Amino acid sequence: MRISPWTMDHGLNRNVGHPLGCQSNSYGDQINMNKDKIFRLVFGLWIFLWLFFLIREDKPDQYKSLKYLYTHDYADKVRRVMGGELYEFGVFCKKNIPQGSTYELSGFKKFSINEMRMRYFLWPLVSVSEDADFKIVYGSSKKIPGYKEYKLLSGTGGLYAKE
Repeated sequence: MRISPWTMDHGLNRNVGHPLGCQSNSYGDQINMNKDKIFRLVFGLWIFLWLFFLIREDKPDQYKSLKYLYTHDYADKVRRVMGGELYEFGVFCKKNIPQGSTYELSGFKKFSINEMRMRYFLWPLVSVSEDADFKIVYGSSKKIPGYKEYKLLSGTGGLYAKE
């Protein structure tokens, strides 16, 4: 039997040994290996950072605060954020102002964090700057012209209804 140079494998036939009989792609295999390495690197870095931020304490009593927030009900969480006195006054106002009414806040520094917390707490009541159905006075119980005393919370403030 004579072997022809055209049928001999001179190491150029890359189809030999591949299960599908197609040419293997060493470049594609290399890309897949690189993707795997990149994924492992990013995942490992993410785990490291997650553990680092979990262990490192940024603020004093950080874990004590987190434990409190996880173990208490919504009202206690809001009381802790707003402060006890402001929270009690907010509950008093929300309970005594009828739904659909408008109100105006006074006794707060304009756009202070406590004013914003109170507005958020009283939602869906509408805050207006003039001609309100109710005036909410925080920190004092002064007389307001055009409004009559509606309800007072001793030592904290009061509600005044339009006359």
